[in-house]
Amino acid sequence: MDMEHRARAGTTAALHLRLGSFRYSEAHSDALREIEMEFSPGSLTVIAGDSGSGKSTLGGVLAGMLPRPGADQCEGTVTLAGQRIDYSPELSPRIDIAGWARHVGLLPQDAGLYLSRIRQTVAEELVFARENEGMPREEMTELISELSTRLSLEHLLERDPAKLSGGQERLVALAALSAAKPSIIVLDEPLAGLDSKATATVTAMITRLRAAGTALVVLTRTTEAWEAEADALWTLADGTLLPASEGTGTAALPSKRRRPSIAAASAEPLLAFAGVQLGYKGASAPVISNLDLEVHAGECVGLAGANGTGKTTLLKAAAGLLKPASGKMRVAADAGMLLQNPSDQLFERTVAREIAFGLPKKSIQRARVPLVLEQLGLESYAQTHPYELPASARRLVALATVLVREPRLLLLDEPTEAMDSAGLQILHEVIDSVFERGGAVLFSSHDERFISRTAHRVHQLS
Repeated sequence: MDMEHRARAGTTAALHLRLGSFRYSEAHSDALREIEMEFSPGSLTVIAGDSGSGKSTLGGVLAGMLPRPGADQCEGTVTLAGQRIDYSPELSPRIDIAGWARHVGLLPQDAGLYLSRIRQTVAEELVFARENEGMPREEMTELISELSTRLSLEHLLERDPAKLSGGQERLVALAALSAAKPSIIVLDEPLAGLDSKATATVTAMITRLRAAGTALVVLTRTTEAWEAEADALWTLADGTLLPASEGTGTAALPSKRRRPSIAAASAEPLLAFAGVQLGYKGASAPVISNLDLEVHAGECVGLAGANGTGKTTLLKAAAGLLKPASGKMRVAADAGMLLQNPSDQLFERTVAREIAFGLPKKSIQRARVPLVLEQLGLESYAQTHPYELPASARRLVALATVLVREPRLLLLDEPTEAMDSAGLQILHEVIDSVFERGGAVLFSSHDERFISRTAHRVHQLS
């Protein structure tokens, strides 16, 4: 921590939290307990933990969204902007969320939830909340210019927010959140889905926000990327905070690069693109041009490239969700795709119903549902609503809906996002099982460590 940050750390805390316990309505145990923290102007606090450890719950408490009046049980106090709020099993004060958000901003793990989805361009989305507050148009124009320059978003300003890549969506949401200039910003997995350039842009913006006096709280799987800059490093395990050791939460990966099967090079191509052009109706230019790529049985191919270079577009084409504008594409096997955002694949009321959705009642595939639940460690969640699960387990449920159909070509879009160490181990076992039945895997990722340890080869998009 440099001298400037040390000086700020000694100033009055922007927020002080003393939480004896927090329990969700109808839960059998506390989600958080015995937590005391304070956040000073300009500080960076990093809280690491696996999926289900309570990180997002803690973020909700800091943002004033939890506890829900008349539902959740909470005991403790929060002091924000000089105002103290007391919670007890008998007293659950109703919070003015809009007023609280002027002091504490939260960017959720699913960054798209922060965007309104009713504006036609990114420029309009950036100042949507400010427009509702009555900001004059001239000031909004200046703010758009400032934000787009700071986060290198100039090339996105006229784009439709609904057609952004996952990484671009996260950058836009962060810019829109920072436009409100809250004194504290809570970021849930802020680097997930970002390429190296976007990661550097976000970390540089965090540095500028701190220099301006904003307190930053980062909720993440691992402290690895934050250790050099953080004022405080914590681990959240089973709802309790502990001082973090270096590298906390680093997910388990194979120690060596995965080797392709001997037969892979001569095996049949399960997917082949030849001179293919891919794009979307109404777009001014194609997303991908002159694509040549083959994926053979027995191999795992990684797709790398900056946000917006077409990795998701390529996977959608392979899954049959997008037709090439020109060129030749051949898919010689059943394909199944895990989308980047599991919420786009989940809509049933229990995990078991979700996995079995669309399968004939007496089919072999429906008989596989219990086997897939066991393979992915989801047996205990069979009758649970998917949206009540931790993020890592929710992604595994989405993966299960694909695996139950036993596709020979498995397509994975940013599969490590929100995955904890246990989930990553299961993911590697799933990839191996695809090879065992003569299949292949094609995945996109910005996780360089995962790519280097998982892919037999990498196809670079630019």
